[in-house]
Amino acid sequence: MKSPLPLLAVLPAVLLAACATPEYKMAASQCRNEALKSYPVVLEQIMYRRSREVMVPDGSTICESTETQSSTKNTGMTKTTSVCRPGMRKAIEYYDEPGVRDVNESAREKYVADCAASACMQRFGNGDCKQ
Repeated sequence: MKSPLPLLAVLPAVLLAACATPEYKMAASQCRNEALKSYPVVLEQIMYRRSREVMVPDGSTICESTETQSSTKNTGMTKTTSVCRPGMRKAIEYYDEPGVRDVNESAREKYVADCAASACMQRFGNGDCKQ
C-alpha cells in the first residue's frame, strides 16, 4: 500500500485547484515558476509498501460428485465420479515496490498556494481571487 503522506500533502492543493477561479489559477501559475526556483524537483528512489488480495488454500477440500448412467440402458448401473479441489480463502499479501518521489513537492505546493493567496489578496481583497 502506498504511503498516504505524499498524497495528503498535495490533496489540499488539488482540491483548491479543482474549484479555483481562472484568476486564482493564473496567480498560481505565475507563482509556480518562482516556487520551482526555490524548491526544485529533487527525485529520490524509495520503496512503497503495497498490498494485494490473493487466494490461498484454507486447509479444506471441496468435492463434487456426478453420476452417469451406464452406456447399456438395461443394466441400470451408474458410475460416480468425484472431483476434489482445495478450499480457498482471500488473504492480503504485502510486498515492496520501488518508486520515485519528489522530495520538495509538498513544500513547493505550499509555497504556490501561499503565493497565489497573497497575490489574490492584493488584487481582489480575498485569498481566492473571487471578484
